Amino acid sequence: IVKKALEETSESHRIKRSSTGASGYNINSKRTSENGFDTHGRVAMEVKRRCFDVLGFDEYVESMADGLQVLRYNKTTAYVPHLDWIDDPGRRQEHNFDSAGVGSNRFGTILLYMSDLSEGDGGETVFAEGWPVGQAKENH
Repeated sequence: IVKKALEETSESHRIKRSSTGASGYNINSKRTSENGFDTHGRVAMEVKRRCFDVLGFDEYVESMADGLQVLRYNKTTAYVPHLDWIDDPGRRQEHNFDSAGVGSNRFGTILLYMSDLSEGDGGETVFAEGWPVGQAKENH
């Protein structure tokens, strides 16, 4: 998946400075990573189908799946806490889960980590508003 993303040459899918939002290529100073996509590679399709299975879907529906997004960070980049939501206060776009086109809010997100970092070298994702599974509600 990473190799395929690194070899991608199309402007929309090649690895480049990460952007935000659904209205085009918008640089956000809080998002300093680089990202690219593998939408239809053999391994990407296997992973997307498996993700649908993990989420409990009876079948894979391509129009409800994004391409696999490959994010690359180095020692000077980070993805700081943020709300991963596309706001549409004017209700100009009818919401649905079809990921074709400009994108929409996702039903679910699955994070897969591919890293060669040693223990303690960084690379963590922290959900600052989350709590451990099984923790009593009164301890949240």
